[in-house]
Amino acid sequence: MKKIIVPVIFLVVFSISISFASSTTFTATFMNVLAGKVIVLDPGHGGEDTGAIGPTGLLEKTINLQVALDLASILKVQGASVYLTRATDVYVSLQARIALANNLHADLFLCMHHNSIEGAPDIDRPQAFYWSTTDTSELAAKIFLEAFENFTGVQGDLIQEEYYVLQYAQVPAVLIEPFFMSNPAREKWLENPVNIWKEALVYDNGILKYFKTISNGS
Repeated sequence: MKKIIVPVIFLVVFSISISFASSTTFTATFMNVLAGKVIVLDPGHGGEDTGAIGPTGLLEKTINLQVALDLASILKVQGASVYLTRATDVYVSLQARIALANNLHADLFLCMHHNSIEGAPDIDRPQAFYWSTTDTSELAAKIFLEAFENFTGVQGDLIQEEYYVLQYAQVPAVLIEPFFMSNPAREKWLENPVNIWKEALVYDNGILKYFKTISNGS
């Protein structure tokens, strides 16, 4: 399926970006926004660490990776240098994930997850986590949260949390959980590859707005 979708990625990203333009202030000049930027994508879990498991057995580790791979394809087209902490279903330690971002002096370290909660199948809202207040991590978290709130129409949560991957990152770092896969309807939604692309595109719009914002000194 990738071989079919990737050749038209310019059209897909361009059309989605234009549709978001009124709320995010960037335009088709997004090709210049990411030039030279180093972005580390961290699809959570992997290998024996499955992460959350949906009501019918969908694995968080699988969805995290699918979204990250799609997002990486988009960002590379837009000129960014993209690195993934894992590109297959393998276990990677938290220390190794952080080390990659720190050693590359990444412009953004994006930890990608999907949430779950027992006994509350109706809950489904975005959450954005950050730790550092001495860099632009909080700004990035706010922008990603806004992007997914706009996409879902649901108010989410901005949370300062001492997660290991955030606490020891020496670069701007956020951990995003856009959906609760414990919600049966959301789990089914996530099983559709088209919706995985949609999620990746929301991330992309958030990344574009983040770098546009910091380049303007906002």
